[in-house]
Amino acid sequence: MLELDRDLNCLPVTWWGRCAYFLLPYKRSKAKKNIDRVFQSSLAPSEKKRLCMAYYSHIITSIKEIILYALVSKKYLERHIEIIGLEYLQSAINKGNGTLVLTGHFGNWEFAPLFFLDKFNSKNHIFYCVRKNLRFAFLDSIFLRRFKRCGFKIISAKNAVTQTRRALKNNGIVFFPFDIRPSSKIKNRVNADFLGQKTSTNLSLAYLARIYDSSVLSITFYRTNKRQHIIHIYPEVEGVVNSEYKQTLIENTQLYNKRLEEMLLLYPEQWLWSYKRWKNNG
Repeated sequence: MLELDRDLNCLPVTWWGRCAYFLLPYKRSKAKKNIDRVFQSSLAPSEKKRLCMAYYSHIITSIKEIILYALVSKKYLERHIEIIGLEYLQSAINKGNGTLVLTGHFGNWEFAPLFFLDKFNSKNHIFYCVRKNLRFAFLDSIFLRRFKRCGFKIISAKNAVTQTRRALKNNGIVFFPFDIRPSSKIKNRVNADFLGQKTSTNLSLAYLARIYDSSVLSITFYRTNKRQHIIHIYPEVEGVVNSEYKQTLIENTQLYNKRLEEMLLLYPEQWLWSYKRWKNNG
């Protein structure tokens, strides 16, 4: 059973978040379905309702911040960004085998990372970000342009393994979103537990870490109040080595999902509950 340390009844909810909750019927709300699916009877209906309203409040606030980025100076905004755990990243880089940074759709994932490289001495390092194309091309171009201007090189999700291999060979640092359900066309995947549910999960991260002996760190983003954003880097995920190669990949992939869960459950309202992470959730 999933355990939450925070009192869900105290999650921040805005007027806009309440409106979104009541205007979106259950049949059309993936967020409501996913929250029901994951927490089932472990949360009271009132707690699930509060979590969903807090999620919608968070998403609307995130949209406002993305718009604000185009209107307000970056120097002003970066005063509200704090980074925790930079020493873990520096230690991984020093090993010289490339670094894989496990992440997901946490906090304002299109906003907080834009300030990361400015706060880290990145002149001697190349940072990459694996990104999947958005449905709306004009939004995709805006977000890609912002990431590139901040110093990230973009790796297309369609050819991520090949491009990531090149990056790791040059001791690059690759941000790898791991909460995305892989395409059914991809062979390098396995069913693994995520939030208590079996779901298709990409094996590529475990494969890349194994063949290049690269460190796998994790990073999450979250908002602690209306303005303050935290970029939190966690220690390396210590992988296992099994006598069977495929089993090693499977077990390490499960460890990565476990780390995602730990980061997600600290601020459960700030994960992308509207995403169709499980295949048969409507």
